[in-house]
Amino acid sequence: MQRQKFIVDAMLGRLARWLRILGYDTYYKNDIEDWKILKISQENSRIIVTRDRGLCIRAKKKGLPCELIEPGLNIEETLVKLANNWKIDLSLDLGATRCPECNSVLEQIGKDRWKCSHCSKEYWKGIHWITMQEIIIRARTKVSINEDGRKSNFIGRSNS
Repeated sequence: MQRQKFIVDAMLGRLARWLRILGYDTYYKNDIEDWKILKISQENSRIIVTRDRGLCIRAKKKGLPCELIEPGLNIEETLVKLANNWKIDLSLDLGATRCPECNSVLEQIGKDRWKCSHCSKEYWKGIHWITMQEIIIRARTKVSINEDGRKSNFIGRSNS
């Protein structure tokens, strides 16, 4: 199964890292202009993820897929929204994980160690791994399924 590809605007760098860790090819630069995002999305069949309402409106006018992320959503809520609307898989598949920094494929170099094939940055399962798993587990429990088995657009929010 082919996985979705994303392009994330400058306001969502943390989300870009999470999508890469989840194994999604995610284009991100913190200084990219809107016209370039639209062009890359169109040329490479990438879903635009943005906090910029104007960019999202322009994307939809061009028939490009776009997800508007409202300010105030935390990473867990944002992942749930993407899972509901774009059917992303909320599981850590270490065989598919990409470099959070440069988006290249990681190569396993030890039992719990990986190295980026492009930038040579090394990664390992540290204490942060537990925190990441907890966030993903909580997000997964909030993904909604309709009666017909399709995911819905509902995001459950707690008032606590």
